[in-house]
Amino acid sequence: MKLAFSSLSCPSCDVDALVRMALRYGFEGVELRTIQNTINLWELPDFAPEALAATCCKFKQAGLEVLVVGTSVSFAKPDPGNKERQLDLVRKFSAIAKGLDCPYLRVFGGPIPDGQTYSEVLNRDIEGYREAIQIAASYGVQLLFETHDDFSTSSSLLPLLEGVEGEAGVIWDILHPYRFGESMEYTCQTLLPYIRHVHIKDSADYSKSGFDIVLPGEGTVPVRQAVSLLKNAGYNQYLCFEWEKHWHPEIQDADTALPHFMEYMKGIL
Repeated sequence: MKLAFSSLSCPSCDVDALVRMALRYGFEGVELRTIQNTINLWELPDFAPEALAATCCKFKQAGLEVLVVGTSVSFAKPDPGNKERQLDLVRKFSAIAKGLDCPYLRVFGGPIPDGQTYSEVLNRDIEGYREAIQIAASYGVQLLFETHDDFSTSSSLLPLLEGVEGEAGVIWDILHPYRFGESMEYTCQTLLPYIRHVHIKDSADYSKSGFDIVLPGEGTVPVRQAVSLLKNAGYNQYLCFEWEKHWHPEIQDADTALPHFMEYMKGIL
């Protein structure tokens, strides 16, 4: 298994600084979410259609793979026009992913809005994602549902995966199913046919209602167990450090967190 990190860890970095950060600490892959403090990558010159080839070359020349382009796409909200807005985002991000030779977009089932039921959201997600999957596929890109929000557990995510006929994969964020009470063994076993990417994070205080973020090994999430389960199951893709500095500015800077993660994971692997 190889090691990667999300650009959330250094949200103000531009592409050049992100590449330098990855090389400095020995990473082989990156996941793109925030660049220059924005999640709207299409607004930045480096991700304009005419610049994508040059941006792609920057990563390739550094020996780095762009593994996933992160989005906030979800069809959970019943708002008029939401479906078309989400499909437009899929088009924009798919074009960027294709230009970077990146195979995946991260998407969400989403939180259940007030006044809505799981079944209502599930049906809306299935309808929206059947179209979104075809749009992404036209760019050579696959959608990956992250274990997150009200679709954190395998039992809540499987109906969505089955509803889109298995044409999407999964990002297993190891914290979220666990904080909702699902064992690492059960999540890994159940979602294994769909897992294409894995997010590693640790927490010391977590429950269904929320969580804190601590450096790997300083919390009580069984990270070692998750890695062992994946290894024994034959998973040989990336383990990605999702250090959410962009959303949680109070946590340590990337220059502290990234080398810590590398040393911690080397000890496990």
